[in-house]
Amino acid sequence: MPETTRALSRGLAVLAALNRTPGASTLALARATGLPRPSVHRLLETLRQEGYVARSPSDERWVLRPAVRALGDGFQDEAWVTQVAAPMLFALTERIGWPSDLATRHGTEMVIRETTHRRARFSIDHGMAGHRLPILHSSLGRCWLAFAPAAERDGVLGLLHGGFDRAALLRDLAAIRRRGHALREGTGTPWPHTGSVALPVRAGGRLLGCVNAIWMARAVTPAEGLRQCLEPLRAARDAIEAALAEAPPM
Repeated sequence: MPETTRALSRGLAVLAALNRTPGASTLALARATGLPRPSVHRLLETLRQEGYVARSPSDERWVLRPAVRALGDGFQDEAWVTQVAAPMLFALTERIGWPSDLATRHGTEMVIRETTHRRARFSIDHGMAGHRLPILHSSLGRCWLAFAPAAERDGVLGLLHGGFDRAALLRDLAAIRRRGHALREGTGTPWPHTGSVALPVRAGGRLLGCVNAIWMARAVTPAEGLRQCLEPLRAARDAIEAALAEAPPM
């Protein structure tokens, strides 16, 4: 195979792997493609220079750029939202000290597309970009279920393999819609050490994802967490939605 063709093939393999696993590190992409890590690094730098990928400002993982849309279906709304939302999330964390995540749904999970954990003054969780959260047990997931179109929500619930009271869940989702946010108080599993509050992010009438703010449950009660985080998070979410309205996907 000619060297130029081989390089193109490798570059496309890296793009495809990054599309499957948003927020992947260079090492993770090397493992996914079977290519040497130095080769993957060189390919990523070339793709970055051409405007197809960028390093996440939170932890130097790689994300797709809007230019990938020109290649076909590889670009997703998630990449667009992440690029627009990141500055607002970092400003939020500077304001409240606690970390924040932006997540979108993938199947029956919420995938963290951007996070400020590494920059937050009060955080013990790192490496969260690309992390997958169960949709039923996270504030991000419950927020998405509460504000998603009913048909889409029911389709996701139909993919879950039982283990929950559907009637009780629907009552909880209705309560989330009424108060406008989802709250995880920090008891039980899988994250008893933290509490969080989440809000929906919309653009053009569509639910694109959710944002949260997270506090240490041992130091802050749910009521105090809401007092510290809810209004700043709402202001950040509103700024994200305004920016999305002004910067439609390319």
